[in-house]
Amino acid sequence: MAVNKIEVETTGIKRALKKFNTFSAVSQYIWNGFDANATTVKVDFIKNQFNGISGLVVKDNGYGINSKKLQYKFKNIFESNKTVKKRANKNSSHIRGENGIGRFTFFTFSSRAEWTTIYEDDGVNYKYKIIMDASNLDEYIDTEPEVTTETVGTTVEFMNFQDPKFDFDEYYEYMILEFAWYLELNSENNYQLILDGTAINYSSILENKQKKTYYFEETQSCFDVVFCIWNKKLHEEYSKYYYINSKNIEQFKENTTLNNKGDKFFHSVYIKSKIFDDFRFEDDAEQISFINGKDSKEYKFIIRKVDSHLKNMRNPYIKEYTKTYISSLKKNGAYPKLDNKNALDRFREESLDKMIETIYSAQPKIFTGLNIPQQKTLVRLFDMTLQSGEIDSLYKIIEGVLDMQVQERDELANLLEYTKMSHITKAITLIKDRLQAIADLKQLVLNKDLKANERDHLQKLIEQHYWIFGEEYHLVTAEEPDFEEALRRFIYVLRGEKHSKGSIKIDDKNKQREMDIFAVQRKLDGKIKKSIIVELKHPAITLGSKELQQVKDYFNVIDKEDRFKGDNIEWIFYLVGNKFNSEISGEIENAKSHGERSLAYNVNRKKIYVKTWSEIFTEQEINYNFLQEKLMLQQEIFIKRSSNKTANEITTEQKNNTAIRPKEIVI
Repeated sequence: MAVNKIEVETTGIKRALKKFNTFSAVSQYIWNGFDANATTVKVDFIKNQFNGISGLVVKDNGYGINSKKLQYKFKNIFESNKTVKKRANKNSSHIRGENGIGRFTFFTFSSRAEWTTIYEDDGVNYKYKIIMDASNLDEYIDTEPEVTTETVGTTVEFMNFQDPKFDFDEYYEYMILEFAWYLELNSENNYQLILDGTAINYSSILENKQKKTYYFEETQSCFDVVFCIWNKKLHEEYSKYYYINSKNIEQFKENTTLNNKGDKFFHSVYIKSKIFDDFRFEDDAEQISFINGKDSKEYKFIIRKVDSHLKNMRNPYIKEYTKTYISSLKKNGAYPKLDNKNALDRFREESLDKMIETIYSAQPKIFTGLNIPQQKTLVRLFDMTLQSGEIDSLYKIIEGVLDMQVQERDELANLLEYTKMSHITKAITLIKDRLQAIADLKQLVLNKDLKANERDHLQKLIEQHYWIFGEEYHLVTAEEPDFEEALRRFIYVLRGEKHSKGSIKIDDKNKQREMDIFAVQRKLDGKIKKSIIVELKHPAITLGSKELQQVKDYFNVIDKEDRFKGDNIEWIFYLVGNKFNSEISGEIENAKSHGERSLAYNVNRKKIYVKTWSEIFTEQEINYNFLQEKLMLQQEIFIKRSSNKTANEITTEQKNNTAIRPKEIVI
């Protein structure tokens, strides 16, 4: 038995290894086993009488530690570490442990380590021990090797386990994130990591796994590819391509084209082919002409195929993640203040969502690590860009800030151009169709030659375009249903309660009356804040006390029925016609003190407005006038289109109008 000195003192070793904790230290001994060509590494806990942990054993079936190389392994630790790390961190997974210096990490959780190692030399197996104490890391004891018939491998026993905060679940999770990619890499070689009697199962972090086979017909080359998508970041292992030869041995690895995108799309791609048996992965001044390299057609083919499929796998993930990210932006107040009740503001928000989704999918790093003020600045820059149409300028800014490859620049430019055109096209289409709907309604109301009637024409068009009376409404009933059916649907919208048809009864003489339009307005929190009831009258009718009383009857039914009531729900009733008489004028004059135009009645959060068709047309034209000018849409075009149609044609063609709102609620 000999005592050997190490060239670095105990304090120096501990200083060099201060980054290690129990989990990372134990992983070093596991890596040492795999580095020694082990196919199985076992980690077992030694339990004390109180079922606590008194020690730890790591056992592998690798080639052991040759006593002739012991000084290299233990004595010159920093030289050994430096040499191996160059190999470990570049393009190979064959050497992962910190090797020399990693063998001393046991001091983080144990007071003593004892290696029992068996190695083969010239056809003979030898066995000996190495012993180290945590208080004297600058020396080790080794015994004389003895001939043995036992198989090669190394067992390290750690005595006096010292980690009071040790948690087995956290330990297991750590080892999954540390070794999952490596076990998958060597799955066909049946590599195993067994923790306390149970083989590690990394399915909990394997979000998606796909196997594909590609053929390069020109040279009849076959590639078997395994795509692994992880739901958590792996420890110190980037997203990589692993190139494997026909003997299931990794030849080379490198970062994927989607590595370090900042999008948390963690992945590993294993590419197996016979062409990697003899392949030049790195540039070499002494190139061998008959050996394939990265400039070969086969290599370019498989990388193109793998990249394409990897991006397809990433797309749904990115879309889902972007939704979550956009929600967090809105929660943080990064979006400009927009009125969700306004269709144009809603469209503006949707366009901003689409732009962020587009840029995020191409360059997630733009959004990585931003604090709330930075998020606000970036999002509002995007909003201003959309409103101004200066998307080309935004592209130039991004291109100048980020170091992008040519393909990435082209991809982002195309996506932004698509977003720009999509935004403009969608805006023009929405505004155009709304203006067309107003122009069509004008024809039905004002053009007597069309002989438009209330039920077949006015009613049908308003049912489709009830946005005229406000945004974010949901149509409850239109024309046919009476108050009992209206209440049944209202209860469903208000509280989610489903009642069978005919089961809801109202005790009122006017319960059979039928409202032309009954709609409710929901806020973002899902609560109903406003309900509207619209009574439409043919343009030939002059509105008077009879028509107003009809709306008051609706008012009274609603007012008396408690089930129509909800927390702070405002009720708005509209009576709409071409003109009204002096009686209506008197009602509006009496309500003038409330300061609202067209208001005729106001009691208990319930209001009745009497509006003329000309008022409605004027309001809509004012709302869209600035957009008409900006997009150079001429109102005369829509009037001309409508003037050449019959009343039936106008209502029939509305089915293709993008401004149409959803149909009435059905239970």
